Amino acid sequence: MIETERPQAWREAVLIVNTRSRRGRKLYARAKVALATHGVALSATYPVRDPGRLSEIVQGVVARGAVLVIVGGGDGTISSIVDYFVGSAATLAILPLGTANSFARTLTIPIDVEGAAHALANGTVVAVDLGCIDGDLFANAASIGISAAIGRSRPHQLKRYLGRFGYLIAAARMLATFKPFACRLSHEGQTVLDVDQAVDVLIANGPYHGGMLVADEADVESRDIVIRIIKGSSRWALVSGWLRIWLHLPLGPHRLDVVRTKAVTLTTDPIRYVSIDGEVVTKTPIHVSVARRALRVIVPITFVERSTPHPSEGNIRAGMLASKDGREDPVSA
Repeated sequence: MIETERPQAWREAVLIVNTRSRRGRKLYARAKVALATHGVALSATYPVRDPGRLSEIVQGVVARGAVLVIVGGGDGTISSIVDYFVGSAATLAILPLGTANSFARTLTIPIDVEGAAHALANGTVVAVDLGCIDGDLFANAASIGISAAIGRSRPHQLKRYLGRFGYLIAAARMLATFKPFACRLSHEGQTVLDVDQAVDVLIANGPYHGGMLVADEADVESRDIVIRIIKGSSRWALVSGWLRIWLHLPLGPHRLDVVRTKAVTLTTDPIRYVSIDGEVVTKTPIHVSVARRALRVIVPITFVERSTPHPSEGNIRAGMLASKDGREDPVSA
Protein backbone atom coordinates (compact mmCIF):
# COMPACT_ATOMS: atom_id res chain seq x y z
CA MET A 1 0.00 0.00 0.00
CA ILE A 2 1.18 3.52 -0.80
CA GLU A 3 -0.10 6.40 1.31
CA THR A 4 0.25 9.93 -0.07
CA GLU A 5 -1.40 13.28 0.66
CA ARG A 6 -4.29 13.61 3.03
CA PRO A 7 -7.18 14.79 0.84
CA GLN A 8 -8.41 17.40 3.33
CA ALA A 9 -5.18 19.29 2.59
CA TRP A 10 -6.34 19.80 -1.00
CA ARG A 11 -8.28 22.96 -1.58
CA GLU A 12 -10.31 22.16 -4.66
CA ALA A 13 -11.69 19.28 -6.67
CA VAL A 14 -13.67 18.62 -9.84
CA LEU A 15 -17.00 16.79 -9.54
CA ILE A 16 -18.28 14.71 -12.47
CA VAL A 17 -21.54 12.79 -12.04
CA ASN A 18 -23.24 10.39 -14.41
CA THR A 19 -26.80 11.65 -13.97
CA ARG A 20 -28.08 8.76 -16.06
CA SER A 21 -26.92 6.25 -13.45
CA ARG A 22 -29.67 4.84 -11.26
CA ARG A 23 -29.16 7.33 -8.45
CA GLY A 24 -27.02 9.98 -10.15
CA ARG A 25 -29.71 12.42 -11.24
CA LYS A 26 -31.53 12.26 -7.91
CA LEU A 27 -28.43 12.61 -5.75
CA TYR A 28 -26.31 15.09 -7.73
CA ALA A 29 -27.53 18.11 -5.76
CA ARG A 30 -27.20 16.25 -2.46
CA ALA A 31 -23.64 15.29 -3.37
CA LYS A 32 -22.62 18.93 -3.86
CA VAL A 33 -24.13 19.91 -0.52
CA ALA A 34 -22.51 16.96 1.28
CA LEU A 35 -19.08 17.72 -0.15
CA ALA A 36 -19.36 21.39 0.81
CA THR A 37 -20.46 20.42 4.31
CA HIS A 38 -17.30 18.36 4.73
CA GLY A 39 -15.04 21.13 3.44
CA VAL A 40 -14.41 19.92 -0.11
CA ALA A 41 -14.28 22.95 -2.42
CA LEU A 42 -15.37 22.30 -5.99
CA SER A 43 -13.62 24.24 -8.73
CA ALA A 44 -15.92 22.80 -11.40
CA THR A 45 -18.94 20.49 -11.62
CA TYR A 46 -20.21 18.41 -14.54
CA PRO A 47 -23.67 16.78 -14.38
CA VAL A 48 -23.36 14.44 -17.39
CA ARG A 49 -26.67 13.41 -18.93
CA ASP A 50 -25.13 11.64 -21.91
CA PRO A 51 -23.00 8.72 -20.61
CA GLY A 52 -21.16 8.66 -23.93
CA ARG A 53 -19.56 12.02 -23.08
CA LEU A 54 -18.47 11.11 -19.57
CA SER A 55 -15.17 9.52 -20.61
CA GLU A 56 -14.37 12.51 -22.82
CA ILE A 57 -15.03 14.94 -19.95
CA VAL A 58 -12.93 12.97 -17.45
CA GLN A 59 -10.08 12.68 -19.96
CA GLY A 60 -10.12 16.42 -20.55
CA VAL A 61 -10.21 17.30 -16.86
CA VAL A 62 -7.30 14.99 -16.07
CA ALA A 63 -5.31 16.27 -19.06
CA ARG A 64 -5.75 19.86 -17.86
CA GLY A 65 -4.04 18.97 -14.59
CA ALA A 66 -6.85 18.42 -12.08
CA VAL A 67 -5.41 17.03 -8.85
CA LEU A 68 -8.58 15.49 -7.41
CA VAL A 69 -11.42 14.25 -9.60
CA ILE A 70 -14.60 13.07 -7.87
CA VAL A 71 -16.67 10.77 -10.08
CA GLY A 72 -20.24 9.82 -9.20
CA GLY A 73 -21.68 6.71 -10.79
CA GLY A 74 -21.69 2.93 -10.72
CA ASP A 75 -19.13 0.26 -11.55
CA GLY A 76 -19.55 0.69 -15.30
CA THR A 77 -18.90 4.41 -15.01
CA ILE A 78 -15.77 3.89 -12.90
CA SER A 79 -14.33 1.24 -15.23
CA SER A 80 -14.91 3.47 -18.25
CA ILE A 81 -12.67 6.23 -16.87
CA VAL A 82 -9.88 4.58 -14.83
CA ASP A 83 -7.56 4.44 -17.86
CA TYR A 84 -7.21 8.23 -17.83
CA PHE A 85 -5.87 8.28 -14.27
CA VAL A 86 -3.08 5.75 -14.84
CA GLY A 87 0.24 7.54 -15.21
CA SER A 88 -1.27 10.94 -14.41
CA ALA A 89 -0.93 13.16 -11.35
CA ALA A 90 -4.68 12.99 -10.70
CA THR A 91 -6.32 11.07 -7.87
CA LEU A 92 -9.77 9.53 -8.18
CA ALA A 93 -12.49 9.85 -5.53
CA ILE A 94 -15.67 7.81 -5.87
CA LEU A 95 -19.25 8.70 -5.03
CA PRO A 96 -21.11 5.36 -5.38
CA LEU A 97 -24.30 6.28 -7.25
CA GLY A 98 -24.86 3.10 -9.23
CA THR A 99 -26.84 -0.09 -8.71
CA ALA A 100 -24.33 -2.54 -7.24
CA ASN A 101 -21.35 -0.28 -6.42
CA SER A 102 -19.07 -3.31 -6.08
CA PHE A 103 -15.79 -1.39 -6.42
CA ALA A 104 -16.86 1.12 -3.77
CA ARG A 105 -17.77 -1.76 -1.45
CA THR A 106 -14.32 -3.26 -2.04
CA LEU A 107 -12.75 0.04 -0.97
CA THR A 108 -15.10 0.20 2.08
CA ILE A 109 -16.60 3.46 0.79
CA PRO A 110 -20.06 4.06 2.34
CA ILE A 111 -22.88 3.68 -0.17
CA ASP A 112 -24.86 6.69 1.05
CA VAL A 113 -23.89 10.11 -0.31
CA GLU A 114 -23.22 11.77 3.02
CA GLY A 115 -21.11 8.85 4.24
CA ALA A 116 -19.11 8.76 1.02
CA ALA A 117 -18.48 12.53 1.22
CA HIS A 118 -17.28 12.19 4.81
CA ALA A 119 -14.97 9.31 3.82
CA LEU A 120 -13.59 11.35 0.93
CA ALA A 121 -12.82 14.34 3.14
CA ASN A 122 -11.28 12.32 5.95
CA GLY A 123 -9.69 9.40 4.14
CA THR A 124 -6.30 8.81 2.63
CA VAL A 125 -4.85 7.92 -0.76
CA VAL A 126 -3.69 4.45 -1.75
CA ALA A 127 -2.55 2.86 -4.99
CA VAL A 128 -4.63 -0.19 -5.92
CA ASP A 129 -4.53 -2.77 -8.68
CA LEU A 130 -6.67 -2.71 -11.81
CA GLY A 131 -7.63 -5.62 -14.01
CA CYS A 132 -6.81 -5.60 -17.71
CA ILE A 133 -8.44 -7.40 -20.63
CA ASP A 134 -6.80 -7.00 -24.02
CA GLY A 135 -5.29 -3.70 -22.91
CA ASP A 136 -8.57 -2.31 -21.52
CA LEU A 137 -8.29 -1.51 -17.81
CA PHE A 138 -11.18 -2.19 -15.46
CA ALA A 139 -11.82 -1.60 -11.78
CA ASN A 140 -13.65 -4.54 -10.34
CA ALA A 141 -14.65 -7.65 -12.30
CA ALA A 142 -15.39 -9.19 -15.66
CA SER A 143 -17.64 -12.15 -16.28
CA ILE A 144 -18.45 -14.76 -18.89
CA GLY A 145 -21.77 -16.58 -18.86
CA ILE A 146 -25.15 -15.49 -17.57
CA SER A 147 -23.92 -12.05 -16.43
CA ALA A 148 -22.77 -11.19 -19.95
CA ALA A 149 -26.05 -12.50 -21.36
CA ILE A 150 -27.92 -10.19 -18.98
CA GLY A 151 -25.71 -7.30 -20.05
CA ARG A 152 -26.50 -7.94 -23.72
CA SER A 153 -30.22 -7.88 -22.97
CA ARG A 154 -29.72 -4.26 -21.80
CA PRO A 155 -32.15 -4.28 -18.85
CA HIS A 156 -31.59 -0.55 -18.26
CA GLN A 157 -35.19 0.32 -17.36
CA LEU A 158 -35.44 -2.66 -14.98
CA LYS A 159 -32.10 -1.65 -13.50
CA ARG A 160 -33.12 1.99 -13.05
CA TYR A 161 -36.40 1.32 -11.28
CA LEU A 162 -35.82 -2.03 -9.56
CA GLY A 163 -32.08 -1.97 -8.83
CA ARG A 164 -30.46 -5.36 -8.28
CA PHE A 165 -33.89 -7.04 -8.33
CA GLY A 166 -34.07 -6.04 -11.99
CA TYR A 167 -31.02 -8.21 -12.63
CA LEU A 168 -32.81 -11.20 -11.10
CA ILE A 169 -35.73 -10.72 -13.49
CA ALA A 170 -33.34 -10.51 -16.46
CA ALA A 171 -31.43 -13.57 -15.19
CA ALA A 172 -34.61 -15.65 -15.05
CA ARG A 173 -35.23 -14.82 -18.70
CA MET A 174 -31.70 -15.71 -19.78
CA LEU A 175 -31.57 -18.94 -17.78
CA ALA A 176 -34.14 -20.67 -19.95
CA THR A 177 -31.75 -20.90 -22.92
CA PHE A 178 -28.41 -20.97 -21.09
CA LYS A 179 -25.97 -23.83 -21.84
CA PRO A 180 -22.57 -24.80 -20.34
CA PHE A 181 -19.40 -24.08 -22.34
CA ALA A 182 -15.79 -25.24 -22.43
CA CYS A 183 -13.18 -22.93 -20.91
CA ARG A 184 -9.40 -23.05 -21.21
CA LEU A 185 -6.63 -21.04 -19.57
CA SER A 186 -3.22 -20.94 -21.19
CA HIS A 187 0.07 -19.09 -20.98
CA GLU A 188 2.48 -18.71 -23.87
CA GLY A 189 0.63 -21.42 -25.78
CA GLN A 190 0.69 -23.97 -22.96
CA THR A 191 -2.63 -25.15 -21.50
CA VAL A 192 -2.68 -24.76 -17.73
CA LEU A 193 -6.37 -25.39 -16.99
CA ASP A 194 -9.01 -27.04 -19.16
CA VAL A 195 -12.65 -27.19 -18.06
CA ASP A 196 -15.02 -29.19 -20.28
CA GLN A 197 -18.22 -27.81 -18.81
CA ALA A 198 -18.23 -24.36 -17.24
CA VAL A 199 -21.37 -22.45 -16.31
CA ASP A 200 -19.82 -19.22 -15.01
CA VAL A 201 -16.44 -17.49 -15.18
CA LEU A 202 -15.60 -14.54 -12.95
CA ILE A 203 -12.41 -12.52 -13.49
CA ALA A 204 -12.07 -10.66 -10.22
CA ASN A 205 -9.88 -7.78 -9.14
CA GLY A 206 -12.08 -7.26 -6.08
CA PRO A 207 -14.25 -9.61 -4.00
CA TYR A 208 -17.65 -8.09 -4.85
CA HIS A 209 -19.79 -8.77 -7.91
CA GLY A 210 -23.31 -7.48 -8.36
CA GLY A 211 -22.99 -5.87 -4.95
CA MET A 212 -22.48 -9.24 -3.24
CA LEU A 213 -19.37 -10.70 -1.64
CA VAL A 214 -18.64 -13.63 -3.96
CA ALA A 215 -14.85 -13.93 -4.37
CA ASP A 216 -13.06 -13.82 -1.01
CA GLU A 217 -9.82 -14.74 -2.78
CA ALA A 218 -9.66 -11.45 -4.72
CA ASP A 219 -8.13 -8.28 -3.33
CA VAL A 220 -7.20 -4.99 -5.00
CA GLU A 221 -3.80 -5.00 -3.25
CA SER A 222 -2.88 -8.63 -4.00
CA ARG A 223 -0.92 -7.81 -7.19
CA ASP A 224 -2.68 -10.61 -9.06
CA ILE A 225 -6.04 -11.38 -10.63
CA VAL A 226 -8.42 -14.16 -9.57
CA ILE A 227 -10.31 -16.32 -12.08
CA ARG A 228 -13.17 -18.31 -10.57
CA ILE A 229 -14.88 -21.00 -12.68
CA ILE A 230 -18.10 -22.70 -11.58
CA LYS A 231 -18.36 -26.12 -13.22
CA GLY A 232 -21.44 -28.17 -14.10
CA SER A 233 -23.39 -29.87 -16.85
CA SER A 234 -26.61 -27.86 -16.65
CA ARG A 235 -28.06 -24.45 -15.92
CA TRP A 236 -29.07 -25.72 -12.49
CA ALA A 237 -25.41 -26.14 -11.62
CA LEU A 238 -25.15 -22.38 -12.13
CA VAL A 239 -28.18 -21.70 -9.93
CA SER A 240 -26.99 -23.96 -7.11
CA GLY A 241 -23.41 -22.69 -7.40
CA TRP A 242 -24.42 -19.05 -7.14
CA LEU A 243 -26.81 -19.86 -4.29
CA ARG A 244 -24.06 -21.55 -2.29
CA ILE A 245 -21.70 -18.65 -2.94
CA TRP A 246 -24.38 -16.16 -1.93
CA LEU A 247 -24.94 -18.11 1.30
CA HIS A 248 -21.17 -18.39 1.83
CA LEU A 249 -21.30 -22.18 1.67
CA PRO A 250 -18.25 -24.04 0.29
CA LEU A 251 -18.07 -25.48 -3.20
CA GLY A 252 -15.76 -28.48 -3.58
CA PRO A 253 -13.04 -28.77 -6.25
CA HIS A 254 -15.43 -30.80 -8.43
CA ARG A 255 -17.67 -27.72 -8.63
CA LEU A 256 -15.22 -24.85 -8.52
CA ASP A 257 -11.77 -23.92 -9.79
CA VAL A 258 -10.09 -20.75 -8.50
CA VAL A 259 -6.87 -19.57 -10.11
CA ARG A 260 -4.62 -16.69 -9.07
CA THR A 261 -2.39 -15.30 -11.80
CA LYS A 262 -0.69 -12.20 -13.15
CA ALA A 263 -1.40 -13.00 -16.81
CA VAL A 264 -3.31 -15.65 -18.73
CA THR A 265 -5.12 -16.19 -22.03
CA LEU A 266 -8.72 -17.36 -21.71
CA THR A 267 -10.63 -19.10 -24.51
CA THR A 268 -14.10 -20.65 -24.64
CA ASP A 269 -15.97 -23.03 -26.92
CA PRO A 270 -18.27 -21.72 -28.22
CA ILE A 271 -17.13 -18.09 -28.29
CA ARG A 272 -18.71 -16.13 -25.44
CA TYR A 273 -19.35 -12.47 -24.76
CA VAL A 274 -17.42 -10.82 -21.93
CA SER A 275 -19.03 -8.33 -19.55
CA ILE A 276 -16.70 -5.87 -17.83
CA ASP A 277 -18.27 -4.27 -14.76
CA GLY A 278 -21.73 -4.69 -16.26
CA GLU A 279 -20.92 -3.57 -19.81
CA VAL A 280 -20.52 -6.13 -22.61
CA VAL A 281 -17.45 -4.93 -24.51
CA THR A 282 -15.71 -7.90 -26.13
CA LYS A 283 -15.74 -11.65 -26.88
CA THR A 284 -13.43 -14.55 -26.10
CA PRO A 285 -10.58 -15.28 -26.57
CA ILE A 286 -9.15 -12.64 -24.23
CA HIS A 287 -5.82 -11.91 -22.58
CA VAL A 288 -6.23 -11.20 -18.86
CA SER A 289 -3.62 -9.49 -16.69
CA VAL A 290 -3.23 -7.28 -13.64
CA ALA A 291 -2.01 -3.68 -13.61
CA ARG A 292 -0.34 -3.47 -10.23
CA ARG A 293 -0.76 -0.29 -8.13
CA ALA A 294 -2.10 1.46 -11.21
CA LEU A 295 -4.82 3.66 -9.68
CA ARG A 296 -4.49 6.36 -7.00
CA VAL A 297 -7.81 6.52 -5.17
CA ILE A 298 -9.14 7.98 -1.93
CA VAL A 299 -10.27 5.36 0.58
CA PRO A 300 -11.63 5.54 4.14
CA ILE A 301 -9.34 4.73 7.04
CA THR A 302 -11.35 1.51 7.45
CA PHE A 303 -9.83 0.24 4.19
CA VAL A 304 -6.30 0.84 5.44
CA GLU A 305 -7.07 -0.87 8.75
CA ARG A 306 -8.89 -3.90 7.30
CA SER A 307 -7.41 -7.39 7.31
CA THR A 308 -6.47 -8.70 3.88
CA PRO A 309 -8.77 -11.68 3.13
CA HIS A 310 -7.20 -15.12 2.90
CA PRO A 311 -7.95 -17.55 0.08
CA SER A 312 -10.53 -20.25 0.79
CA GLU A 313 -9.00 -23.62 1.57
CA GLY A 314 -9.39 -26.38 -0.98
CA ASN A 315 -10.56 -24.36 -3.99
CA ILE A 316 -7.35 -22.55 -4.96
CA ARG A 317 -5.27 -24.50 -7.44
CA ALA A 318 -2.13 -24.46 -5.30
CA GLY A 319 -2.32 -20.65 -5.32
CA MET A 320 -0.83 -20.56 -8.81
CA LEU A 321 -1.07 -21.77 -12.34
CA ALA A 322 0.99 -24.88 -12.85
CA SER A 323 2.61 -26.03 -16.07
CA LYS A 324 2.02 -29.56 -17.35
CA ASP A 325 5.28 -30.83 -15.88
CA GLY A 326 4.25 -29.53 -12.45
CA ARG A 327 6.64 -26.58 -12.26
CA GLU A 328 5.39 -23.21 -11.11
CA ASP A 329 4.45 -20.81 -13.86
CA PRO A 330 6.63 -17.68 -13.55
CA VAL A 331 3.72 -15.30 -14.17
CA SER A 332 1.58 -16.66 -11.36
CA ALA A 333 1.31 -15.62 -7.76
